[in-house]
Amino acid sequence: MDAEEFEVYPIAHKGRVYNLITGTDMTFREVRAMLDWLDAQGAFEEDGALGPGKLFTFLGEGALLEIDVQGFEVIVYRREEAP
Repeated sequence: MDAEEFEVYPIAHKGRVYNLITGTDMTFREVRAMLDWLDAQGAFEEDGALGPGKLFTFLGEGALLEIDVQGFEVIVYRREEAP
């Protein structure tokens, strides 16, 4: 996926504002489930040991997502149907 294909979508969810950066189509339900899961994993907590970005793989709603979290910026690099 080329950088030109990515778009930024500001998303308000549970009192926080995230920037969802993706080139794929996602439903609001899928985005909310992903954000809840990332929050439960501690993705939005500052951790100097891991550096500026954290990589995650999320399986939910029938799709596998490859995600990079940098602060409150959530970058979805890849979305594919779950096996």
